[in-house]
Amino acid sequence: MAITRRHLLQSGTFAAVAPALLATTGLPLNQAVAQTAAGEPAWRHALSLFGDIKYPADFKRFDYVNPDAPKGGVARMISIGTFDNFNIAVAGVKGSIAPAAALIYETLMTKSQDEVATEYGLLAEGAAHPDDFTWVIYRLRKEARWHDGKPVTPEDVIFSIEVLKKYSPMYASYYRHVVKT
Repeated sequence: MAITRRHLLQSGTFAAVAPALLATTGLPLNQAVAQTAAGEPAWRHALSLFGDIKYPADFKRFDYVNPDAPKGGVARMISIGTFDNFNIAVAGVKGSIAPAAALIYETLMTKSQDEVATEYGLLAEGAAHPDDFTWVIYRLRKEARWHDGKPVTPEDVIFSIEVLKKYSPMYASYYRHVVKT
């Protein structure tokens, strides 16, 4: 099976969660030092399909973010039609999904808007994978929390991917090559 951009990006969004993060390196995927001396994959704070990673492991914010921007207020978004569902797992199967429903969910990795095909840890603080991209392991941040303050657990991530594969035709197709979470 050939690894495609889709396979890597879907792996960068969801997959297995690891119990420990040894170190973050910031090495690009195309660098030869992709494994440790013991033959284990190196941990990375970001994944990139093309070239070097712009931000170091300890960066505080993306360059395009204004830390002095006004906070609070109301956001209104236009939508044609109606909705009765915020659940992306059953989108297209039951009800009409709210247009911006995905904005209320956090992912393991988040895209950088000023780099091509690069994602940095969001709920995950690091990721490791072998050179052939056959699997990926994520380590959750200790501070990753649900809206009610409870920690996000590896079981939560496993549950999420399994529910998406089971109930959503779109995600079932998207994750069809993921055989184990």
